[in-house]
Amino acid sequence: MFTLIVSLAFALLAGWLSSRVYGMAWIIVNSIAVFTGCWIGIGLFIRRQINKINTLIQDQMTEAQRKINRKLQIFQSRPGANVKSVQKSLENEQNAAIAEALKTTYRIDPYFKWNFLLRKQISTMRMMFYYQMKDFRKVDELLPDCLLFDPRATAFKIARLYKRGAPGIDKLFRQKIKRLKGENAALLYGLYSWILVKNGETEKALQLLTEARKKVDHPTIVENREKLANGKVKQFSNSGLGELWYSLYLEEPKIKQKKIHHKFQQN
Repeated sequence: MFTLIVSLAFALLAGWLSSRVYGMAWIIVNSIAVFTGCWIGIGLFIRRQINKINTLIQDQMTEAQRKINRKLQIFQSRPGANVKSVQKSLENEQNAAIAEALKTTYRIDPYFKWNFLLRKQISTMRMMFYYQMKDFRKVDELLPDCLLFDPRATAFKIARLYKRGAPGIDKLFRQKIKRLKGENAALLYGLYSWILVKNGETEKALQLLTEARKKVDHPTIVENREKLANGKVKQFSNSGLGELWYSLYLEEPKIKQKKIHHKFQQN
């Protein structure tokens, strides 16, 4: 909003100054040129500032992930270690890093007044951070102000609608699945079919996965469709989606296969 106001102010000033020397044609040209220059200049300046903060957040997460990986290597070299205890330690390490990254995002707040989409972009980033921390109260608060361009963000919202028993899952899924393909589409198809199976709508889940086969060749989608088609509902599993699936916190991986399933998202 401020970008528009400042650009208009300088454009009007340029027009007024031009009117003292030039005719109407040059007044219009100069005003448009100044408006455009101000708009672009302010935009580039703000982008540079935002990029600096985003880089800092990425560096914080990269360093934290490095520490987590080092601890994980130590754990793997000690077969007798308690898996749950180590997992909890690593999650605490990750949550501390995410909390620090969240704190850093507030450096961006002063720029909200200059870019009307920036608030929604940062709300989306924060929502995804809070989801990783399992702070679902904050997730639910932020979701109405989020941009769901990222398929994981969409998956998070669908998962929260399911957990809250809220309507709108099918509508949201249909809106977002149109532009997705490959692994991104597989995540949403896998998630929605899982929800349908959990709700006892097996036939609808089969129809959904049959539809998915037209645009997705992910093994998990193929296998789950075959399982439902053959009546093997209890064998339905999205474990083949790996980290993408477990990051939704709808299911826990088997303890013997347990790894760090909450990778940092690089923003």
